[in-house]
Amino acid sequence: MTAKIIAIACSALAAATLSTSALAGTGVGAGLTWTFGGPKPIAGPALGVKVFSTDRQDKAAASLGVDYSFADRSFRPNVGVAYLGKNNVYVGADVGYSFAQQGMNFGVGAGYVDTKK
Repeated sequence: MTAKIIAIACSALAAATLSTSALAGTGVGAGLTWTFGGPKPIAGPALGVKVFSTDRQDKAAASLGVDYSFADRSFRPNVGVAYLGKNNVYVGADVGYSFAQQGMNFGVGAGYVDTKK
């Protein structure tokens, strides 16, 4: 029963994250994050999608995303900050909630984002 609730919550968060990209001036991206820390420290890679507060190159942006963590095999909603660089690349840091660890952990990552000049 708990797994169903978690799956529904993750699906709702993913839908909300992706639907906010319809707002003008937001950027959408996907990338790889390295997670670490938390109540039961497990470090490892996570793959996810993010929505950024701006879609302009060479700008800092707030981010909202959902990752799937391969290290603890769970979804990880997160908020953070990122730098949107040239060539549609972002580098960022975030704080997320690991459903497997039942607590907060940290992440640093990079990936692709749709930016404008």
